[in-house]
Amino acid sequence: MSVPAPLRLSPAECTCFRIRSAARRVTAIYSQHMAPTGLKISQFSLLGFIAAEGPVSIGRLSELLATDRTTLTRNLKPLLIDGLVERSSSGDKRRHELVATPAGRALFKRALPLWANAEQEVRAAMGSKLTADLHGALDQSMERLATL
Repeated sequence: MSVPAPLRLSPAECTCFRIRSAARRVTAIYSQHMAPTGLKISQFSLLGFIAAEGPVSIGRLSELLATDRTTLTRNLKPLLIDGLVERSSSGDKRRHELVATPAGRALFKRALPLWANAEQEVRAAMGSKLTADLHGALDQSMERLATL
């Protein structure tokens, strides 16, 4: 039985490079739209998840966002400093939960139409079929990569 030859790929063919390049391009579009709020798109998403979930632990938020706790903590820091999110005590003194403050919910509400404009711009540029295909491919990729 023969062993398959190793792949000979260039760095430009790297899956990670391509995903990160696309993410940077899309992030730039969202950043331009979100600039009036002072929120980065990652902060907007965090604030939205926290507002929607109500009191949520960092562990649960990490699961929802498919990110590690270190990155999550780093992205949360400006929201905590700016008083948009706060820690609240849960029944367990060792565990804190995050909640959106009234100022955080108000900023999220003000940012929502700006985010929607960015989303619409990206979807219009890609077209509905490519957008749907991309969402499906990303969802399937996340499912398959979760086992690694």
